Order: sequence, then structure tokens, then C-alpha cells
Amino acid sequence: MGEIRKSVISVTEMANLVGLSRQRFNQLVKVGIFPAPDHDPTTSRPFYDATKQQACLMVRQTNTGINGKPILFYARRSDKGIKKGSSRKPKPKASSHHELMIEHLDQLGVHVSNQQIDAAIPIVFPNGIESIDFDSQFKGLFLHFRRKISSDSDG
Repeated sequence: MGEIRKSVISVTEMANLVGLSRQRFNQLVKVGIFPAPDHDPTTSRPFYDATKQQACLMVRQTNTGINGKPILFYARRSDKGIKKGSSRKPKPKASSHHELMIEHLDQLGVHVSNQQIDAAIPIVFPNGIESIDFDSQFKGLFLHFRRKISSDSDG
């Protein structure tokens, strides 16, 4: 459990100090397990002063609410806050524009080579690709190759 370091803290900070979500902490405030926060008179923002912080920490340590009723807290998950890695192998970063385009097309089932992209660019973009963003280039080439695949399979 934490110790008191600030003279006043927010409800969220108090919930974190006692190891609960803000939602669960508020539920326990409503049923009288934890003390209700004070409110700033000008902003009406709820806060916990040092005395109420100490009372909340005592509730957590003793498993007895300020209303005298026992409360059981579940142990916090040990992996909370740890982002789990993807089960997929990371693909190597593409080193060139064409390789990136090939990688994206490949993910959609369109398998092409650098030479095929070089041949398709003047057909799809007669004025060049310098002023066209990557997404638009990708869409144009994807549609071009899908049409080409469809016409090759038809005839």
C-alpha cells in the first residue's frame, strides 16, 4: 500500500493507492466501506485530505470498512499494466517504397514483384507518383493487380 505524500489527492489517485479501479472504489464509498471524499467549495471537485487518505489505507490494510463491516479484496492481477506481445512473428521492416507496397499487397493476397510494380506504375499513374500519397498509390495498385488477376483467371 502507498503512503501519504500529498495533502490532497483526487478520487482516482485514492483508488490507485488502495489498489482498486475507480469504479470499484466508488461502489465501496457508496456502501460505506471507504469514507466519502470532501468537495472543493469553488469547483465542487472531490478530493481526499490526509486524514481520509489514512482512513482509506487503513480500510485496505485491515479489511474492515469505516462502517465496521468486513470486506474482502481480491488480489490484484500480477500482469496488470503489462502489455502482452503479439503471438505473430514481427515482420521485418520494409527497406524501400516498393518493398513496403509489396508487403501490404501480400497481406491482401496480391503477390507481386518489384518489376511488376515498376510496370504497373505508369499504367495506373500516367503523371507519376511523386505527388500521390502512399495510401492512394496502394489503392490504385491494389485495384490494378486485382483486375489483372481477375482477367487472367477468366481467360
